[in-house]
Amino acid sequence: MIGAFVFAAMLATPQLGFVQAKTLADKNEAALDHSTSSQLLEAQGKALGAALSVCVRPGVDLSKFTVVLSLNADGSTAASWLQGRTPLAKCMQGKLADIGLAGHWSTPFYTSFDLSLNEP
Repeated sequence: MIGAFVFAAMLATPQLGFVQAKTLADKNEAALDHSTSSQLLEAQGKALGAALSVCVRPGVDLSKFTVVLSLNADGSTAASWLQGRTPLAKCMQGKLADIGLAGHWSTPFYTSFDLSLNEP
């Protein structure tokens, strides 16, 4: 019976939209101490490198896009959001969500990747 109530509550909880998730990511990232911020930047760099190596191909549309991840405590991805519609953006969202971010994070922990690959 309790399980039914929990399931009903989950269904009643509204899903976050991209703007809400991005706002949470910005707040989470701004609140980090220097050490944790450095850990986040290192984990993001490794994840970006791995995802880019799979997703970037000659001639791909490099238009700006943003990926937001909600992380579990172990760094695995609980949810992801995308602002952008290019094949590269979609590929990066999928790969970053699959990879997650190594580390131990408070939950839920939101973080974002704002990527503009065609500007110097």
